[in-house]
Amino acid sequence: MLKDMLTNEYLSKLEVLDMAVKKRLSSAPASGARKSSNKGSSLEFSDFREYTQGDDLRRVDWNGYARFGRLYTKLFNEERQASINIILDGSQSMRFYKEKWEYAEAFAASVAYIALNNSDMVNIFIANATAIEKCIGLVSKQSFPKAVNFLDAERNGGITRLNESVKTLAYERLGDGITIIISDFFSEDGYDSAVKLLRSKKQSVNMIQILDKKEALPEERGNVRLIDSETGGTRELELTPELLDRYSQTLEKFRAEIREFALKNEAGFYAFDTSKPLIAAVGEILN
Repeated sequence: MLKDMLTNEYLSKLEVLDMAVKKRLSSAPASGARKSSNKGSSLEFSDFREYTQGDDLRRVDWNGYARFGRLYTKLFNEERQASINIILDGSQSMRFYKEKWEYAEAFAASVAYIALNNSDMVNIFIANATAIEKCIGLVSKQSFPKAVNFLDAERNGGITRLNESVKTLAYERLGDGITIIISDFFSEDGYDSAVKLLRSKKQSVNMIQILDKKEALPEERGNVRLIDSETGGTRELELTPELLDRYSQTLEKFRAEIREFALKNEAGFYAFDTSKPLIAAVGEILN
């Protein structure tokens, strides 16, 4: 289970890692990209976010409630939090290898923990088929167990179409911030329009590819039957050294295509497999 991976020792390592990054950034020239999270009373209005328990009722947008039937809290420039949006591909191809799925879940939870530790707002989305499940408006470390329970809930996989799924976020109030897509990117309908949509919503996008170590470097040899984990289709193959070499070349070409697309669309791209220690992978994107 996910909770078994997120030990106190591991979470302490995340905090140490986060502190090291902060120390390095504090000695670098300020970029001005992040707004202060200090609260004040004489403030300039800047945005809304969904109301969460404990918000000052004086800052609730009651006009918005009358129009939409939902509560939103007004944000002001000095108190505006960074918004961290995590999109986790919940398809069957991500779940086929247990270690791969647990790694992806723990990666998402690690990002959420660091963001909440910095008092940033965290929104988590899981893409299943053409729908999106969401756990949004997390704003403190006290809400981290809620994030873990959401990520760890039992779900069916199926075929995920990232472009179609992310399209449903077009009307979500994501806020100016960072969106992290965690996927193998074996999406039937691709990923390009998903990234472009997020960029149009003023998101700094990072694409995180996670594969099982057996996908990155297959161990099987000889005659095998391959089964598509999402469609159930089968194919008989003889895994020879030559064929495995072609597989490695094809995988590297696939990654190169994603990397080139990310570069053209001002997004980040990172590729990991489960042989890499999780804390090292998280550290790489923080750096």
